[in-house]
Amino acid sequence: MPSFLTKLLDLLCLPGKWVSWLILPLIASILIAVVAAKMGVNTFAAWDSPIPVLGRAMTVNGLFDLQWYIFALLVLFGGAWALRDDKHVAVDFLSLMMTQRQRLWIRMLGDLLFLLPFCLIIAWYGWSFALTAWTTGEGSTQGGLNSRWIIKAMVPLSFAILGLMGLLRGLGTAAELLRGSTDKDQKDLS
Repeated sequence: MPSFLTKLLDLLCLPGKWVSWLILPLIASILIAVVAAKMGVNTFAAWDSPIPVLGRAMTVNGLFDLQWYIFALLVLFGGAWALRDDKHVAVDFLSLMMTQRQRLWIRMLGDLLFLLPFCLIIAWYGWSFALTAWTTGEGSTQGGLNSRWIIKAMVPLSFAILGLMGLLRGLGTAAELLRGSTDKDQKDLS
């Protein structure tokens, strides 16, 4: 793959690397929520005027919402990182029976014909999903976090990044196939 494409793929992985650090606040929020629920504490802090995202109080339900927000970010942005490093789900028993060149063809066609259109559809319709949450002021009705539009806006953003990654990876694979740089054209059983 050309080096400039590799650098672009690395750049697209940055959001995944950044949100990977949210695993620490996720663990802390789970521990705090479990202890607070066991002790019967519901509200940690309350204030008079609403604060964006938090509303008028920080509650156990707010921590539960925070947990699924963080988990969603980890999954959404971690997907691009996993794709770049080939850590995504693959049908290995089939690919082991193929030559390197055949695997590259499958990867290119999968990226360009399946991944890219899927990501475009999710990104396209995801914006209206997030916009609806913004215009209606959607938030938790159970004392959790407000401003659901923030997490819903991450869906089209992350799928746009994933789609761009699929496009770049598909083009890079096509360049490899055109150059004929696949030296290992025999079956690789390792």
